[in-house]
Amino acid sequence: MRYDRCVKIRVLAFATASQALGAAECTLELPDGATVGDLRRILAHRSPELARRLPTLALAVDGELASDARTLADLSEVALLPPVSGG
Repeated sequence: MRYDRCVKIRVLAFATASQALGAAECTLELPDGATVGDLRRILAHRSPELARRLPTLALAVDGELASDARTLADLSEVALLPPVSGG
């Protein structure tokens, strides 16, 4: 999808998130001003299997855990992090 003004982001998926997405990484163009929450909705729309897992995933933007309200900048790297068990 093309937008008049967009940000390009790189999505990295790990473990079960990678399996659900069908790839370890992808690049997406989102409208300028898009948030982590917007990205969650777009990813859920693209992959029903990932949609089921998204509520349990943490998302990190450029190495920092991010809330759904965080605005994504051009060339941001977003990691989809499944829960980790163990101690």
